[in-house]
Amino acid sequence: MAQRRTQAWALPDHRLLATVYLEDTDALGIVYHTNYLKYCERARTDILARYGYKLGQMVDSGCLFVVFEMQLRFLQPARLHDELEVRTAAGRTSDYRPVFEHYVHRVGEDEPLFFADAQVVSIDRAGEILELPEGLLESAPV
Repeated sequence: MAQRRTQAWALPDHRLLATVYLEDTDALGIVYHTNYLKYCERARTDILARYGYKLGQMVDSGCLFVVFEMQLRFLQPARLHDELEVRTAAGRTSDYRPVFEHYVHRVGEDEPLFFADAQVVSIDRAGEILELPEGLLESAPV
């Protein structure tokens, strides 16, 4: 597995449940590779909301999050009707960059099917890097 890049994880145990529907699969009945990224995006959105940063409000305030770098590993396929759990650890590597480690598992199983290490940056509408909002991913949300 990829090595974690931060020492302290503000949120080490966020979990998101997802069901694999027909629209998520390819002709072989397995999850199409890009759909794992959608599950991870939902988990990141949920984490930010737990800190009080809903994406729509952040966009309105001029603070945008974009993926800077991702490392992916497809370990085993998920299949139609599988119940999945996206386990996400979140932290910061700097004042500008949050990091999210996502592990996708079948519910009740320990072995991950998919892993993603997402490095994200905060930018303004002009694309210039912004400092992260104060308190975001510095400690567990209240």
